[in-house]
This record gives sequence, C-alpha cells and structure tokens, in this order.
Amino acid sequence: MFWKKSGFAFLVLFFVCGTLITVGQQQAMAKELKLITATYAPPAYKDAWQPLQHFIDYINEHGKGKVNIDFYHSGTLLKAEELLPGLMQGTADMIFHTDSYIMGTLPILGILELPFLYDDIESKVKNEELAKKNIFMITAGITLPPEHIWTNTRPIRKPDDLKGLRIRIAGRIEAMVIKTLGGASTTVSSAEVYEALQRGTVDGVMCYLGTVPARSLQEKLKYVNKGYFAAYGEQLYIRLDKWNSLPPDVRKLILEAAKSLEKQSIEYVIPYHEKYYWPLIKKAGIEIIVPTPNEQKMFKERIKPVWDWWKGLLPPGVGEKAIKLATE
Repeated sequence: MFWKKSGFAFLVLFFVCGTLITVGQQQAMAKELKLITATYAPPAYKDAWQPLQHFIDYINEHGKGKVNIDFYHSGTLLKAEELLPGLMQGTADMIFHTDSYIMGTLPILGILELPFLYDDIESKVKNEELAKKNIFMITAGITLPPEHIWTNTRPIRKPDDLKGLRIRIAGRIEAMVIKTLGGASTTVSSAEVYEALQRGTVDGVMCYLGTVPARSLQEKLKYVNKGYFAAYGEQLYIRLDKWNSLPPDVRKLILEAAKSLEKQSIEYVIPYHEKYYWPLIKKAGIEIIVPTPNEQKMFKERIKPVWDWWKGLLPPGVGEKAIKLATE
C-alpha cells in the first residue's frame, strides 16, 4: 500500500505575507453569507464523493445563520476546464478541483503529482506560490491513491512495453511520464474515455482506481500496472482576496470543515477501494500487475527526468525546496 501516514490530507495552515487576518475586519454579518462552490466531479465517484459531501453538509449544518454553501457538482455550473477561470472571475467562490487539470497554470501543484516521489502519498504544498496568483488552497482535500497505467492492448511490465501506445492522461505531469516511457499521450475528458477505448482511439488510460468504476472503464480494459506513476487529489481553492474578506468566524468554520473532510478522506477512500473497487476490477477479469522492486527501480530511473522538467517550470530553488519538504 502506498499509504502509511495521512496521505494528501494535511491541512494547509500557512497563511502568506501576514495578510490573511486583515486589520479592521468587519464582524460576522447579520445576513447569512452564501458561498457558491463548484466541482466537475459527479456522485459516480463513490469513493471521493462521501468526503466531499461531508464538507458541504458540515458547513451548512454548523454555519446556519452565518454561511451557506450553494453546491454545484457534475459540471452543472463550471466544467473541468472552466473551474479555475470561473473562480478567478467570481462565478464560483470556492472550487473543488483536481490538481492535474490546473498544474499548467499553477506549476507548484506538481509536487502533489510527481511519480515515485513518495514512499507514501504524504505531501506539503506551499501557499506562498499560489498566493502570487491570488489563490489560496484551503485544504489538500480528498486523498486519492496513486495513478496506475491501465491498458487494453498489452500488459505493461517494463518501461519499453509502453512504446507505440496512446494513453489518455489528465495533465502535464502525466503527459511527461508517458513521453519518457516512449508512449504517446492524449487529453480526453474522463466522461469520454469509455468511448475512446471502445473506438480504439486510445490504448489505455493513466488514472487512479476510482476513475475506472466511476466511468465503467473496467468493461474496456484488460490490464493494470499498479506502479506509482503519478498522483493527484481534489483540493479546495478560493481566491486569496475573497478569503481575506470573509468574517473570522466563517474562515474558522471552513477550516474546521476542511479538517473534518481530510479525516473523512483518510478513513473512507482506501477502505472503500479495498472493499468494493479492487474486487470489482478482479471480477471484470483485469490482470493486476504488481511491479517487483527491481521493476519499480527501472520505471523510476526512466521517469526521473520528469522531476527536472517540473523544477524548470518554477522559480530557481522552489522545486528543489518542495521536493525536500515532501520527502523529509
């Protein structure tokens, strides 16, 4: 298991530049504050949905008279590619979003995704980099296991097995991983992956386990390599200026709900996978390939250039510092 401590679920309490508690902040408003919150994810992601819904319910229950979450899921307000622009433009006040989708805009998030970086899925993200773009990550959010490589044409047992295959990916880190292994990557929305596999326009997908049953992909896949090829999670974001403007009691409640979300995620996701998802994968007849230590070493050596590529996206020294913090 690539899970020993607490996964991605570390509450981000590092407030940047001393600005998060502003002088002369107004007291809690008499009128109930409404916060529009959006995600592209549908309830079909049964593993991740329970912690997410728990966060919404926690605030709406404990914040009566102070704050209420108006929640839009399944892309009903903003689709995946619209979430970050929608947040910055004020269409949504908060968004739950997968870091792989927005790493291109916010490259510091790559620290959550790098392949074979962690012995487990522990992560530490620095909000000072996000603050430069007026974004605050309230919580590292919903803890998800690593991304594996799933195929329907041939099994992937060693790096060269990927040559000539076209693999669906969700973000730039994944694209670089596939490229270094000799494959070709393509971006297809998760809702369209089933059809892409059916038509043969892709030979596989790089994703975490929950995507497979959520999109019924087990019907079209034959093999999975359980290596740690990347990772992602679903974090909660808000504009930094919006966060600063919230009454202190509302900010406190949101942080309490975020901490409860993380606890729910840790306690719920992996047990759900072990009880429901992996048995479903086995029942579907998918061959599960667990790489040996030597095979893991082969993959890690081949993929190592991805780390250097990612560090080049950041200001000098930032990537190295993030990797050091993540692996201490």
